[in-house]
Amino acid sequence: MTERVGFSVARVGTIAANTFTESVRQKVYLVLLLVGLAVLAGALFFVQFSFSEQLKFVKDYCLGVLSVFGTLIAIVGTAQMLPAELDNRTIYTTLAKPVRRLEFLLGKYLGSVMLLLLTVVIMGALFGAVLASKQRRLVADTLREAEHITNPNMAEVQDTIAKIRAEAFDPDLVKGVVLIFVKLSLLASITLLFSTFSTSMVFNVVAAFMAFFAGHLRATAAEEWARHNVVMYLLAIVPDLSTFNVADDIILGNAIPWSHVNEVALYGLVRIVLIVAAAHFIFSKREI
Repeated sequence: MTERVGFSVARVGTIAANTFTESVRQKVYLVLLLVGLAVLAGALFFVQFSFSEQLKFVKDYCLGVLSVFGTLIAIVGTAQMLPAELDNRTIYTTLAKPVRRLEFLLGKYLGSVMLLLLTVVIMGALFGAVLASKQRRLVADTLREAEHITNPNMAEVQDTIAKIRAEAFDPDLVKGVVLIFVKLSLLASITLLFSTFSTSMVFNVVAAFMAFFAGHLRATAAEEWARHNVVMYLLAIVPDLSTFNVADDIILGNAIPWSHVNEVALYGLVRIVLIVAAAHFIFSKREI
């Protein structure tokens, strides 16, 4: 079909909103979200460590859960979008209207990003609630222990409480969550790329997970094959997903400057633009 209509942000927004609404109603999304929230809440039951170890464990655990379940939602949620449109034949009705294929593809992708944003906000809010609950419990335990000591050193008690609060409310956690969201958006764009030339949801999911593992192994492979130019050129195509992982630095207490966050986020954004552009090129040539 020849595309003669002009590009419309409004049409992209409408498709994105419809995609978001349909995705939220999917049972697989609700199941993954509820299971993820339940696993996050499980962090409250780890109490066998000192307060510093407990809080470090909770932060590491919750960031990992957010990343894992976010990855599942990003890949599975995006992988079924175009195949579902083809199976239900709704894509023919949509493209028969004055809707450009670029608008359709962008709307689908932005709908997926909106779904991921909702997921990160909900799980991030529970993450914060878990940390706040753990912090209150640790402060209460510290005060309770002080009550059972004759002539307790209140300065030391207050110092311990201050350390608990500083450990619990680490501002770098926000930076970690932001980079997780950017990584999930990048994974969604990769999955969308596969779905533009495959009608199989299973293939899209498997291919996206292969890209996920390849992205996390890219840095290691680059070190091993640094002297092989051809391999390095091929590796340049693979996004380096390990660069988005700052959980270790957060747990170790290493400062993460916003300049680093902005640099990594910009890297992710550039990759997303390139991948979505490639997806549009393939989708525009596809016979539907």
